[in-house]
Amino acid sequence: MTLEQLFANTPLAAFDRGGLVEDETVVFLDRSEERQLLFDMDGILSVKSYDGETVYENGRDYVLHDGKLALCEHTAIPVMTPDVYYSDGDEPILKVKKPDGSVSPCWFNGSGTLGKYQVKVTYTHKNGRAILPPCSGRLARVIRLLENGEDMTVFFYGDSITFGADASLTHRLPPYQPSFPIRFVCALADIYEYSVRFVLPEAEKSYSGPFPEAPTGKRGTITLVNTAVGGWNSEDGVNRTDTHIVPQAAKYGCDLFVLGFGMNDGTRPPKTTAANCEAIVRRILSVNKDAAVMLISTMLPNPDGLGWNANQSVQEPELVRLSEKLNDEGVACDVAKMTSVSAEILKRKRFIDITGNNINHPNDYLSRVYAVTLMQTLAGYDSQAFESADTIY
Repeated sequence: MTLEQLFANTPLAAFDRGGLVEDETVVFLDRSEERQLLFDMDGILSVKSYDGETVYENGRDYVLHDGKLALCEHTAIPVMTPDVYYSDGDEPILKVKKPDGSVSPCWFNGSGTLGKYQVKVTYTHKNGRAILPPCSGRLARVIRLLENGEDMTVFFYGDSITFGADASLTHRLPPYQPSFPIRFVCALADIYEYSVRFVLPEAEKSYSGPFPEAPTGKRGTITLVNTAVGGWNSEDGVNRTDTHIVPQAAKYGCDLFVLGFGMNDGTRPPKTTAANCEAIVRRILSVNKDAAVMLISTMLPNPDGLGWNANQSVQEPELVRLSEKLNDEGVACDVAKMTSVSAEILKRKRFIDITGNNINHPNDYLSRVYAVTLMQTLAGYDSQAFESADTIY
């Protein structure tokens, strides 16, 4: 794996401003359907397999029809089919409500193979609409550190999404795209000409090989610490702060603390989830009193999934209230509103298009959306930070 492969999509540009969208993923369940992408396409530049190794041909495999992607009769593009989609997949974990109201098992996979059905579309469009929330500027102190060339630490803590579950790099599968924390930090490093140092204890335990070499720059070093653990909820996060936060924060420091719990808190009252997040934040502030804080509201899980989709959709307002409270106390804090962003995306796309396991994990495309949302929350794509960046999405 080369650095060019690993960081092919950094730096990250806003995807909701019109123009070009790169590698948006989509799944066909039927050969005759025409698939709507996030925007109405006016031109298709490429359609590729998820791993990027197969390039499909316009006019032979697909056509653009009324702004949508349509398949040709003898297409080589994979079709999942309802028989496969409404099946147990690897394990009978997921059940969904079908369009006719009946309940059925549904395809689930946690080993990175959903990509064999997802194709990546690069296209142009003219009807961009605001999906990313506006930047408040509350985390400007982090940007000032970067502008001054000072070494800094970005610390992530959370659940499997924050860990990087189902990013293709996590599975050691092509196209080897990293989790959103790595994308986010490496994009900052690219823009500000920084080096990156990885401290990823849970990831290094899970990966089958050595972690890739980090990018290098000449102005300073960003240390990325990620102690997120798959399967944890916010209560787990509170109970393990003294083992998973305090020693690392004391050793490496913490200039920006990014907290991403919520997906596994579906049955927990949103106020309780927010209270647990507050307890974690206050613990990190007891070690690094000047840390800026970014709370991530979780992406939505499969909207048809029975037993998986509960209170995730109503956690975000409680996190916003927590952010306001902390700001009133002088803590630089903001919310990366992935609940709102994913809800907007799901108005136009199916969940199977953007997930890595069909339950509650992002695929590479949605991992980039996560990183873009963090970038927008931190600096805003209208800020000077991005004026000279060779942005790619």
